[in-house]
Amino acid sequence: MGLLDTFKSKKAVAAILAAVSPASAEVTQAKSVLKKIGNGAIADILDALGEGKNIDIFEGLLEKSLSNKTLDIYLDALAYDDSSVVPVVRRLLGSSGKYDCNLLIDAIERDDIRKEYLAGIIKQQAKNISQKKLLEILASGGSGIRQSIFKILQEIGTEALVPNLVSYARSESADTRYRVAKLMASFSSEEVRTTLFQLLKDPNKNVRMAALEGLSGLTIPVPAHVICKLLRDPDMMVQSKAIETLIRLNDASTVKYLIEYLQDESEYIRRSAVEVLNEVGDARAIKDLLMALRDQDWWVRVRSADALGSIGGPRVVDAILALIKDEDPFLRRTAVEILNTSQDERAFESLVEALQDEDWWVRERAADALSSMGNERAAEPLRKMLDKDPQTTQVAIRALANLGDRGSVKDLIKSLQSSNSAVQKEAIAALAQLADESNVQDVQDAVTQMIEVSDDDVVQLASETAAGLADKFSGKTQVLSRKDVNRIRKQVDREPAVARGNNAGIRISNTANSQSEVILIDADRLRPGDMVGNRYKVIKRVGKGGFGTVMLVEDEVVNDEYILKFLNPAFASDRSVVKRFTHELRYARKVTHENVIRIYDFLTFGKSYAISMEYFCSHSLADELDKGIPKDIPRMIKILRDICIGMNSAQQVNVVHRDLKPANLLINDNDEVKIVDFGLAAAASEMDGRITKTGILVGTPTYMAPEQARGEEIDSRTDIYSLGVIMYRIFTGRPPYEEKDPMSTLLKHVEGKARAPRELNKEIPEQLQAVIQKAMQVKPENRFQKFAEFSADLDLVLQEMG
Repeated sequence: MGLLDTFKSKKAVAAILAAVSPASAEVTQAKSVLKKIGNGAIADILDALGEGKNIDIFEGLLEKSLSNKTLDIYLDALAYDDSSVVPVVRRLLGSSGKYDCNLLIDAIERDDIRKEYLAGIIKQQAKNISQKKLLEILASGGSGIRQSIFKILQEIGTEALVPNLVSYARSESADTRYRVAKLMASFSSEEVRTTLFQLLKDPNKNVRMAALEGLSGLTIPVPAHVICKLLRDPDMMVQSKAIETLIRLNDASTVKYLIEYLQDESEYIRRSAVEVLNEVGDARAIKDLLMALRDQDWWVRVRSADALGSIGGPRVVDAILALIKDEDPFLRRTAVEILNTSQDERAFESLVEALQDEDWWVRERAADALSSMGNERAAEPLRKMLDKDPQTTQVAIRALANLGDRGSVKDLIKSLQSSNSAVQKEAIAALAQLADESNVQDVQDAVTQMIEVSDDDVVQLASETAAGLADKFSGKTQVLSRKDVNRIRKQVDREPAVARGNNAGIRISNTANSQSEVILIDADRLRPGDMVGNRYKVIKRVGKGGFGTVMLVEDEVVNDEYILKFLNPAFASDRSVVKRFTHELRYARKVTHENVIRIYDFLTFGKSYAISMEYFCSHSLADELDKGIPKDIPRMIKILRDICIGMNSAQQVNVVHRDLKPANLLINDNDEVKIVDFGLAAAASEMDGRITKTGILVGTPTYMAPEQARGEEIDSRTDIYSLGVIMYRIFTGRPPYEEKDPMSTLLKHVEGKARAPRELNKEIPEQLQAVIQKAMQVKPENRFQKFAEFSADLDLVLQEMG
């Protein structure tokens, strides 16, 4: 454009800006001049828009000038930093039909134009845009370009795109595959379904998630068995999405495919299957499922029943309540096992009816379930079983004792008159458990009379029980004294005995040469004064863990107190569990430090096993936390620092605790600290993931690190995360994640979006909050790498606090 045209253009624009009326002669003349100048005047008109006057006049002129030839000028205007110019240009480009809209696609690669502007214009011109041309840019464009194109295609794409998208589903770029999955989900066709099925196997978890979401939204049938495979996905978020998808599909045929997953070794997978079953199963389907388990190994059936009972919802429970009356004994047995785990109050009446079942197994397990529920109404129907056959009577006696029903003491005393020694022994054990100051005289008198019977085991048990009652209630009420009991004991000196304190807790047998041999020790039934192995005198029960019962004993050889951790009798016959118990000892003994409980030896008593370890008179950190947020922050930081020092000794020998939690941290009256139960520890070189071979969850969900939850490799940084969670719990009064079920809690750990500690407790120093948050980083590489570093930062916090 020449100088004269430039002058005329600017003058005409100025005249329009100065005009009072759009219909004035001056405006008409100015418009005529600008039209004659043509494309050369476009820039001046665009600049005039910034003045905000007579916009409609200028917009009309720009609309007439828009063409393929002038498009670049308009695109340049989209890059203006002017709130008056850009909206007009966007409006014109989005509505005009005077140019080839496909030229806009090439502009997507321009860095000076905001992608959302172009995307909005292309969406408006969707009917005139070549979707194929958009796809062609995918191969050459960068990730930002691909992202913009996919967003556009999601808005304007049609099913005609599908054949082209299939090839992009095989792209090397995970981002492209992800976006293809998201885009294809907009259409429902067999080709789409097949492609999404293939993407369920993608190595990238985000792609698998997108494929699942897409399949759940299709309007054509989606086979449930394909989705069920994702219940075993290595990523927990994908597992959760698979559960959600199966529930959304709500296909009744899903149940038959869940059988495989209910049998899985992983507790998580079994629980995932039950979560789906809770929503899609009906009574008929659940019955079919249980029937399919009939021919499986017993441990598979037990594992499945446990999963159904522990998280089975209303649908499952309703179906089970019907099955407990089924004609098939297998179904009744399975139903009562599930109800034992669920302890649902709705099952009460059905369980009472099951006490009359013709199958002894159903009767026994129904009694167990009723006693575990703790409902006092169960006492009367259980008492009615005392007059049945010996096997049923024993079941009733154990259930009444477990229920804690002292109103049954008189009936249990009557049971001592049974001619069956097994019934007599059960009654003696139950009476010892139910004895209190109100009934101990009657109990002791009745038990003492049993010393006169002919059965050696009953005599031995009766004498020891009478002695135990003397020790427990001496001085509180009128009972036989220890001296009287010693006289009674002389009457059984001829009896075979493992030790002075043999009772119901120690089962013995007579060998061919008339010597006694310990068969099995039930540590749950050991009482103070009992002897174990002719050496260890029981002082008291300390607690019970996942593997067994923990007892405080006195070693009468060296006159010192120790802890014996017994392996549960139910596990003792399982070689794999015993192997894991010895594995615990082997690794725990590597850690020797004053802040770690010392492990001494692995002991064998016949077919029973125990670990001896240091006794530390103390309370757990969990006990302190039950009292609320500690007021003495420096004291607690010093305790945490000592924990770090102890854990550092474990890190130096490559031992990972794997279950660090408040209950495993012991503190005495002098604030000395010791870490206990490296029972779940394993050297990093032999790590086997969050699930063991038996499907047991290794670790506590509340304190479990993300990598442990995902089944990835763990090391000492996993323990660092757990200690960070413990600190969060100490100083805020609550765990960072506390969901309704373990699975949800673990997912929260994986997401890592805990509230800042100071949001919950303003008294927490900022430096301390920083330590907690660093320890709790989702990625191990972002945490403290060594416990020594952790301890050093805690020291700095103490120094800052003065």
